[in-house]
This record gives sequence, structure tokens and C-alpha cells, in this order.
Amino acid sequence: MMRNALCGAAAVAVLLGGCSTQPANSDSDPVDLPTSTARVPRHVDQSSRPQVIFDPCLDIPDTALAEAGYNPASEKNADFKGGSYTFLGCSYDSYHRPEGFYYGTNILSGNITFAEEEEKKRGHAAPIDINGRRALLIFDNTITDYCELSIETSYGVLGFTRSIFSDHAGSTPESEWCTGLEDTARIFEPFIPKGD
Repeated sequence: MMRNALCGAAAVAVLLGGCSTQPANSDSDPVDLPTSTARVPRHVDQSSRPQVIFDPCLDIPDTALAEAGYNPASEKNADFKGGSYTFLGCSYDSYHRPEGFYYGTNILSGNITFAEEEEKKRGHAAPIDINGRRALLIFDNTITDYCELSIETSYGVLGFTRSIFSDHAGSTPESEWCTGLEDTARIFEPFIPKGD
């Protein structure tokens, strides 16, 4: 996959950058200080909000996507480039399930605050814990076959929106709309930078 090729090339460049045919430094040689390898975000808004330092399209490995049941080859861009906030995002389709349905999910990393997310989802959100981070499970029974989850991060939130698509007519049982979404979030959470 192209993303893996680019990541591999970057890793090789970083590793080769540390190799040298020069003799080891003596006490009189200048010492090169390490440089930061932090990536500049793909989009930066015009606000004073923190930069979005976790990019779902680049920072979630294909192995984690597959573990969660999503097909890495189905990746599509889902960025929102606002003037006052930013969401870097990708959408994925799950592998078709034997029960005759699949999930479509958007993973959105944004620099709105967790408090703003709580306020926006008031009345539809239940506080939960994802690997020790504050999170919200967001359920609105007026939106059929749909569920959301948001995790607090050092720069804002990581959000998941998930829809269920079925081979048969009618909606899936309401009790199934959020099933497994917390497990998916627990698989992806370890890749979020811990911050300060």
C-alpha cells in the first residue's frame, strides 16, 4: 500500500540519517543535537487551538485496522478544514460480516475541546472510560443504525462515527447499534500521543 511505502521510506531516511562513515566524535568535535522528527499536520487552522498531532490516516497501522475488522484498502479521506478548528479524518468499511452487514466508520481527530464535545452531545452521551481516558458513548435513537464515540486527547478529541449497512431490508436491532464500538476505540487508543 502506498501509505506503507511512504512510511517505510521515511523510516529508512531517519535510520540512515544516524549512520556515518566519519570517526566517532572526540571531545573537541562539535556534537550534533538530534532534530525533531515530529510531522507537521496536513492541515492547520487559523485559530489559537492546539495543532492536531494525531492523524488517523497516517498513525493507525493497517494491522490495528484489520484487528478491529476494518479493511485498510477501503480508506477514504474525511478531513474537515475549518477556519476555527480542524478535523483530520479517514473513513473505512469493515469486512462483510457473516450476519449480512458491514460497518462504515469515520475516525476524526480534532482540536475542539472535550468540554465542547460534551456540550454538543448533551442529552445523548454517556461518560465511559477507554484505556484510562475520558470518553463519551453517543447514542441517538432517532438516527437509525448509527452510533458515535469520542475520546479525550491532549489536543482535543478523537471521534468515531459508525453506521451499519445491511444486506436485508429494515434496520438492525437498536441494541446492536453501538455494539463493539468501545472495543474498536480500545484498539486504536494506544496510538494516540499521551501528551502532557
